[in-house]
Amino acid sequence: MTSTAEHHEAHPNRDATYVKVALILAVITGIETFTYFESVLDFGRATMPLLLVCMGLKFYLIAAYFMHLKWDKPILRRTFTVGILLALAVYIITLTAFRFWDAVDVMPK
Repeated sequence: MTSTAEHHEAHPNRDATYVKVALILAVITGIETFTYFESVLDFGRATMPLLLVCMGLKFYLIAAYFMHLKWDKPILRRTFTVGILLALAVYIITLTAFRFWDAVDVMPK
């Protein structure tokens, strides 16, 4: 068992860590936003996989740093990992059921 003092020492004690994570989240959000403006960047068929990867990265960063799961018990990390994998599977299955992947190339530009 760890004491409360040892548990708190494992957390980042500098605000700079949270600012860096926030800046990384802002960049990822910018990439997601630019997928809607085809005149700026056209990702083509890579748009949906790119958005899914960005979703996963943002989920990890928010859960790990702002929810402090990076320093919590491993069972809590596993619970959130299973949750994001399940959500990702549901998104992909739903998009497949609606034949989204077939319609990616025929969308109007």
